[in-house]
Amino acid sequence: FTMGDQNGEPDEYPERSVSVGSFRLEKFEVSNAQYRACVAAKACDPAPWLDDANLGKDDHPVVGATWLDAERYCAWIGRRLPTEAEWEYAARGPDLRKWTWTGAFDPKRANTQGAGDGYALTAPVASFGEGASPFAASHLCGNAAEWVADYYDPTYHRTGASTTDPTGPTSGRERVVRGGSYRDPSHLVRVSARRAQIPTEADNTIGFRCARSGG
Repeated sequence: FTMGDQNGEPDEYPERSVSVGSFRLEKFEVSNAQYRACVAAKACDPAPWLDDANLGKDDHPVVGATWLDAERYCAWIGRRLPTEAEWEYAARGPDLRKWTWTGAFDPKRANTQGAGDGYALTAPVASFGEGASPFAASHLCGNAAEWVADYYDPTYHRTGASTTDPTGPTSGRERVVRGGSYRDPSHLVRVSARRAQIPTEADNTIGFRCARSGG
């Protein structure tokens, strides 16, 4: 598939052809209820907003989990964080769509900033079905932004040598966050949009979902 966007931000281009092996990505973001089970099992540290009246609802995505927390949770259920390439393929499919659907931005398909979507903060993980990706994954645009496995390098589209199952730079200070959140405008929830975050920082706009290799 074609990864990146030549009309996007500088860290999104040039576009490049990338191949990924078979993998499975969870249909929904990890919910507060799921993450609480990991905490109860003493396999995960509590996330800061688990007890929040709005952000901590059982069926909403867990937010505030650090990258390390996300990695630990996925390992607990026998999975892993997706690579950045896997995440983008799951969001856009084989074509050059800008969001998880074709055509113009539709505020009724994603939980974003000021979109009049009915949610001031996060929405239930199983909502906004009309905005699902070509592979039926929900909220890859908006709701909670999502940690992926890769280190962040703003020049990686230009300097990364691997185009088959790329896993990003071998080291770095920050990790990649994808998908944008309920606080972001349409431009920042595009399937190619990427941002950097310190892996030990908790942010109430960032959640995650897990993946595993194979079909």
